[in-house]
Amino acid sequence: MISLRRLLTVVMACVALYVVSGRAAHSKTYTVENFNNHGPMLESMKDGRQLICEMGKGAARLNDYSLVFETITFKKAQTISERGNLYYKKPKLMRLEEIGDYKNGSVAVLGKDGKVRAHAGGMIKFVTVTMDAGDKELNAANGDRMEDSDFISLSNVLRDRLKQGQLSRVSESPVMAPGVGQPTYVLEIYSPDDTKNVLKRVFVDPKTSLPVRWDDYDYKTPCSSTWKNVKLNAGLSDDLFKM
Repeated sequence: MISLRRLLTVVMACVALYVVSGRAAHSKTYTVENFNNHGPMLESMKDGRQLICEMGKGAARLNDYSLVFETITFKKAQTISERGNLYYKKPKLMRLEEIGDYKNGSVAVLGKDGKVRAHAGGMIKFVTVTMDAGDKELNAANGDRMEDSDFISLSNVLRDRLKQGQLSRVSESPVMAPGVGQPTYVLEIYSPDDTKNVLKRVFVDPKTSLPVRWDDYDYKTPCSSTWKNVKLNAGLSDDLFKM
């Protein structure tokens, strides 16, 4: 029978190997087309408050959804690509599966009790831990919290920016923008003291009022997120949110 000390040694060795391999995997160079904070993007843009309101309403109408996301985070020393499957079900059940270079194989599930069950990938995937939903270990590569990655929370970010005194503008109609594969509204958040530098730029699906791409320029680590293969109200089982 293996001793406790020996078991801990094996686990720690696996953790070290996973961390090192993870760093090597995401130390690549990534680029994002049309990622710049100069604005406005279009000559004719109107106030964006109504669209932000519609984004909140559209997200609130959803009972559940699944999608594939990717976030490119521009850190000083390296550029990180985080890609994963995200599942959401009301009132606040979430499942996050990392499938890209960053923390590949990791899974985190936010259950009905408000706690997160999670395991890393690789050779330590058999070790499941219970964590608070706000634990920093669950943060994305850009620093966003897992529990704030649903569409309702994202729309609240924009709403809160307006409450803080920032302004918004949006394209008069959906347009085809570089780096976005479909016609979208172009929504920009900016400071009243600096109208030519955008803080956030969001490309919004005109049919669902959900973001397709979201560029953050005012983070310590600027980043660009995209959402694809979005499936709405598919009737996700509660069992998906158990671990």
